[in-house]
Amino acid sequence: MIKNYFKIALRNLVKHKTFSFINITGLVLGMACSLLIMLWINDERSIDKFSKNTNQIYSVYERQYNDNKINSVHHTPGVLPDEMKKVLPEVQYASSLAWVTTSLFKSGDKIINEKGNFAGPDFFTMFGYTLLQGTAAAVLNTPSTIAISRKMASDFFGSAQAAMGKTIRFENKRDFIISGVYEDLPQNSSERFDYLINWHAFLEDHAWAKEWSNNGPQTLIMLRSGTDPVAFEKKIVHFLDTYNKQQGKGYHLELGVQRYDDIYLHSHFNSKGQLEGGRIEYIRLFSIVAIFILLIACVNFMNLTTARSIKRAREIGVRKVAGALRSALIFQFIGEAILFVLIAVVIAILLVQLLLPTFNALTHKQILLPLSDIHFWISISVLTFGTGLLSGSYPALFLSSFNPVVVLKGLPKFSSAAVWFREGLVVFQFALSIVLIIGSIVVSNQINYIQTKDLGYDRENLVYIPLEGDLSKQYLLLKQQAMNTPGIISLKLQHKLKMAQGERSGMVKIRIQSPCLPRRQLAMIL
Repeated sequence: MIKNYFKIALRNLVKHKTFSFINITGLVLGMACSLLIMLWINDERSIDKFSKNTNQIYSVYERQYNDNKINSVHHTPGVLPDEMKKVLPEVQYASSLAWVTTSLFKSGDKIINEKGNFAGPDFFTMFGYTLLQGTAAAVLNTPSTIAISRKMASDFFGSAQAAMGKTIRFENKRDFIISGVYEDLPQNSSERFDYLINWHAFLEDHAWAKEWSNNGPQTLIMLRSGTDPVAFEKKIVHFLDTYNKQQGKGYHLELGVQRYDDIYLHSHFNSKGQLEGGRIEYIRLFSIVAIFILLIACVNFMNLTTARSIKRAREIGVRKVAGALRSALIFQFIGEAILFVLIAVVIAILLVQLLLPTFNALTHKQILLPLSDIHFWISISVLTFGTGLLSGSYPALFLSSFNPVVVLKGLPKFSSAAVWFREGLVVFQFALSIVLIIGSIVVSNQINYIQTKDLGYDRENLVYIPLEGDLSKQYLLLKQQAMNTPGIISLKLQHKLKMAQGERSGMVKIRIQSPCLPRRQLAMIL
C-alpha cells in the first residue's frame, strides 16, 4: 500500500511539473533560510562548551554598591584567585585572566605582532586545551615562561617541536622561554589568543593589580566535583570584606559566580545587579524568525495544494466510490506532502552548502555543515516529517472530506468555514511576510544611516595607526620621516588610551592625499 502511495505521489509530481516546481521552490527557500539560522544558533550555543570541565568552571564577578547604584562586572582584584584557592576548600583550581592585547614579538630576524593574554598556572589544567608540547601543570609555572599556539610556533620557528625551549623577546623589553605549545583554539572559543604569559609577570609590570581595592582582571575558578554552586555563591558574597578595607558607608562590594560557558550568551546585568539578557536575545529573535519563515513556506504549500483541489476532486470521488477509506486518503496526501518536503530538504542542504561561504563572511564565523554528526541528521529528519505533517495536514483533511456523490455530479461547493480558513491562511502568510520585510528594511536603513552619518569631520583619506613597541617614544622621528613622504598631508599624535587597568598604546592619525598611497609606503615609515 505504501508503495502504491509513493507511485501515485511521484506520478502527480511528474505530471504537474509547474505546480511541483513552485511548491518545491517555496519549501526549498524557506527550509534553506531556516537551516542557515539553525546552524548559526547552534554555533552560538556551542561557544565555550569545548572543555570537559565546562560544568565546573565559573567566573567570579563583582556586584558594586555605590550611592544606591548597583554595577556588576566580571572584573576583580588580581590577587583574588590565589586567595580563593588558598582559603576556600571548594575551589580546586583558580586563575586570573587579563585582557587580550596585541604585542610585538621578536625572534632572530622575525618581528611579528601577536594577540595574547596573561593567565595563572592553573589555566591549562582548568580548560584542558590540547598541548602539543609541554604539560598543563608546568607550562605556566614560572614568571619567565610563555605558552604559544601552533600558529605562532609556525610563524617564528616552523613547528611546535622546534619552538620548545626557545627564547622569544616580548615588546623589546623582556625575554620569555617557550615552555609549551598548544593547539590553535577551537572556533567555538570566545577567547582568542596566540600566547599566554605567566600571571606573575603581569603583576610585576602592573603593581596596581596586587591591591585589593583595584580590579580589572577576570577571576576564573574550577569548583570541586559535587560542589553546590548556589551554596558556594552565598558563602563568598562578603568575601572581600576581609581584604578590601576601603569599603564603607554607601560603598561596598559583593561577589557572585556565573558559569563560564554562560557568559557569552548571558552577559548583561540589570540595575539590581542580576543577570538579565545578552546575546541570548539574538538567539530568541532569530529562532522566531526561522519559525516564521518555515511557517510561511508551509502555509504557501497548503494554499497551493488546496487551490488545486478542484482538479483532484473527481479522482477523490472515484476512489471513494471504489471503496477507499478517508484514513487511506489522508495518509496518501500527507505522504505526498512529505515527499515534496523530502525533495526540498535535499535541495535545501545543497543550497546551504553553496551559500555557507557567503553566510560565514556575513556573520564572521566558520560554520560547516555537520554532515558526520548524527544529531544533525536526527534534527533534519524531525524537521522533514514535522514540516510534512504541518504542511500536508490541512490539505489532507480538506481533500479527503469531499462527498463523492456531490463531486461526481459536478464541481464541489466549499463551506463558508473552509473558505474563511483558506482566506485566513493567505492573510496570515502575507502578514508574516510583510512583518519580516519591514523589519529587514528598518535594519538596512539603520545600518546605512550609521555608515553614512555626517560625524562633523572629513573622514576620507584618514589612516589610524597604533604606536606599538618603541614607536611611542620616537614620535618626533616618526613624524619627520612621515612628513617627508609624498602623499602625506598631516600626522597628528592622538592621546594615549588610558583604562582602569593602566596606560595602553597610543595612536597616530595620518591624512593622505589619496587612498591610493601604497600600504608598503606607510609600513616603511613605521
